Amino acid sequence: MLDLEGFLSETNACNVFIVKHGVVLTPEATSCLPGITRATVISLCRNSRLGLDLVCEERRISLAEAHCADEVFTTGTMGELSPVVEIDGRCIGDGRPGPVTARIASAYRRLTETEGTPIP
Repeated sequence: MLDLEGFLSETNACNVFIVKHGVVLTPEATSCLPGITRATVISLCRNSRLGLDLVCEERRISLAEAHCADEVFTTGTMGELSPVVEIDGRCIGDGRPGPVTARIASAYRRLTETEGTPIP
């Protein structure tokens, strides 16, 4: 999950996002593949037309930030959005998928059901 400098990067086949105090964070694409699902999620978060209107930042994320995140989820072609409830044996949030992850996953499902997966 870490790049060569010890910052969060990606999982073996998925991009990773964390949520802290309602802000969605994901590593910059310099340390991970700029996946299509990742780009779609970033766009959905920032799209006020869909009612999400979430702050989504692309920046370096420490492992400590991931350990103490309110929510964590991964994105990928096969799994779409998958909640993460534990990292390194440490419970994330209350150990259940979080409400921000659920809102984003719902918006993603609506988008792909009606328009397919956008190719950025």
